[in-house]
This record gives sequence, C-alpha cells and structure tokens, in this order.
Amino acid sequence: MSNLGFHCHSLDTLEETIVDNGLQRGEFYHLLHHDLARLEQIIRFHSLRWSVHAPLVQLDWYPRPPTWSFLCDRDREKKALTLKMITYTVEQAEHMGADYVVVHFPSPANEAPGKDKARIESIARDSCDRLAALSVKRNMPLHIEGVGSSPLIDAEFLTGILREFTPLRFCLDIAHSYLASKENEFELYEFAARLLPHTGSVHLWNTRSREDYMTYRHVPVHPSQDPEEGWIDVARILKVLADSIRSIPIICESENSFPQALGNHDYREGVRWVKEILRTLS
Repeated sequence: MSNLGFHCHSLDTLEETIVDNGLQRGEFYHLLHHDLARLEQIIRFHSLRWSVHAPLVQLDWYPRPPTWSFLCDRDREKKALTLKMITYTVEQAEHMGADYVVVHFPSPANEAPGKDKARIESIARDSCDRLAALSVKRNMPLHIEGVGSSPLIDAEFLTGILREFTPLRFCLDIAHSYLASKENEFELYEFAARLLPHTGSVHLWNTRSREDYMTYRHVPVHPSQDPEEGWIDVARILKVLADSIRSIPIICESENSFPQALGNHDYREGVRWVKEILRTLS
C-alpha cells in the first residue's frame, strides 16, 4: 500500500499512525521547526514517501488557524501573506525531497456563498497563475484543496482552472467536497469522477453534516459508517477513483482516535478497511 498514508501534525504520532499500520507514506503539517531534522531521519530510516500540507512548520508571522488561506481574498496584503507562506513551505519541501505540497483554496471569509462569484473566480485564477509559476520554478507539484463554504468548489470552474494551469493538481478531500455538495447542490460522486483526470491526491475522513464537522472535526473513516445515516460512502468514492487508484496518494487525514459520542471505535479498523477496499480495486 505504497500510496496509502496518514496525516501527521506531530512526530509523536508518526510511528503509530504510519509505521505500525504498515503504511509507507505520510503527509506532514505544522511541525516545530526543530523537528525537521528528526523528520528527515525517520523518512530515510523507514523509506517513506511523503508530502506536505502547508504550512510545514509553525510560523509566528502567519495567523491562526494556520490552514487558513487568503489565496482567493480581495485583500492583497492577506493574499500576499499566504503566497509568502506557501513559497516558504515549497522551498522547504523542495530542499527535503517531498513529493508534493497541498494548499487550501477557499473563498474569502467575509464573502457570502455565491456573492460576486465572477470577482472571486478572477482573484482565484490570478492565484493559480502564481502557484503554477512557483510549481515550475521549484519543480514541486502543488495540489489545491477546496475547503469551506466556497462557490469555487465547482466541477466546471475547477476543471477549467486545472486545464489552464497544468502544473497544478487537485487534492480531492472527500469530506470537504461532501459538505460543499450539500451547500452548492451537486452530486459528490459525479464531482469526484469529473475531477479525476486532474486529481493528484485524496484526503480521507468522514462526516455527516457541517454540525458534525464543527463538533468532531475530522472523523476517522470506519466500516461502521452507514451512508443511509448520512455518512459519506467511502467504498463508493474509492471505486470512482479505481482507474487511478494505484498512482494517486490517498491520505487518511484524521486524528488517531475516534469520538466517543460516535462509537469510540478503533481508528485502525478503518485503516485496515481502506486497505482491503484498495486491494480489491487494484
């Protein structure tokens, strides 16, 4: 399962979530700067493939939450700040030999969904132009991940952007896309199929609603999650990706524990479940 991995924002969980689960890939985010040397040692020792979710290290000059992005913001200073953060992250990733970098691609926080979509798309296109140039300059693939209440999570817009700026790929986060599908009124599995030719990586976690997300954040995927009860059909969406399942990195992007209110399951059961699905599809 060289393409299946786990997301880590602390090296303290790396051995358990990646090595002990028999995985060969990790995605790293928001580490302490002094952890980078240890990260390089662990990657070499275990021969891991790896990627970065921007920012790679904690930055005292970037606002929190650190995953927030202003790439599609009207405020030029905020947009420039995000581009500075991404450039710094890409330079680190290039130096350390990462496979790719994931960056968030939301709408501005102060925009109501659907408001002045053409203006937001224009700003987003300019950011994609800059990201594509950075990707080429640093020889580092960049994957854009749609998050939040964003009219930009739209198959027509995204496929157009990714055809225009070919150095960029899409990070299909199944749960963020699912939440967007409820707000933007599209069908998740059709969306995944349309984006497949442009998809460079996948994030796996589960949710039933925005209320779930606000309460539990990234819930680990698990075979107990019944789509009839509102959960994403993980097996179905992986089948949509079947033609590229061997080549696309698939990252379990959750904590290594399960919310007690949702069953307190062992998250490792979900990892084994995904492994079996991928085995049958490959």
